[in-house]
Amino acid sequence: MIYLEETFDLEPASPETVDRFVEFAQGSLLPAYQRLGARLAAAWTCNSERFGQVKQVLEFDDLGGLGAFREEASNDESWVACAATIEDLAPVQNSRLMESLGPIPPETTHAAAAESQSSPVGAYSLAILQVAPGMMSEFVEFLETEGSPFPIVASWRTIAGRSNEVTDVWKGALGQGGYQPANEAQKPLLRRLRELAPSERLLNVYPLPYSPLL
Repeated sequence: MIYLEETFDLEPASPETVDRFVEFAQGSLLPAYQRLGARLAAAWTCNSERFGQVKQVLEFDDLGGLGAFREEASNDESWVACAATIEDLAPVQNSRLMESLGPIPPETTHAAAAESQSSPVGAYSLAILQVAPGMMSEFVEFLETEGSPFPIVASWRTIAGRSNEVTDVWKGALGQGGYQPANEAQKPLLRRLRELAPSERLLNVYPLPYSPLL
């Protein structure tokens, strides 16, 4: 699967603007996605990078599907109107193109989304890792063997830009408990992880009402 993450810096940065974006997404944006062949995988708000930020992740079967969506959208009057509204709400936008990483397949994400509809999680963490040069295959093997006990619902590798970047989506808001001594049982695991991915940052995100992952 191919994933397009879109980040919108809303103006003015306020809860009221987020409300306007949610209303617009539910009334116009989601129907446009469905009509043009884009599947929404997640929609979050985040205050860590910038207050009132919105992130959306769109899913496509392959690059051809993404290309078809873009071509159809360019000729769709309703989409042109949607794009103008997005530009008005978020003059600054960024995007990342990603692909699913084998150990956490799209089926895992889909199952988590279905489960969250009846049992909302309420918060997720994006663990954004920079894998060491030449270590991606070892990292994938590590995730395959060590990742199953952890509540990771998606794993995406950036394919436009930093090709050594991996984003793991965890259930819950991690890193919110303050300082705690290192867990003895986890020390070997984390030492190996740091060998494979020396740099990591956590971004707490919170589902918007129309997000498949709630």
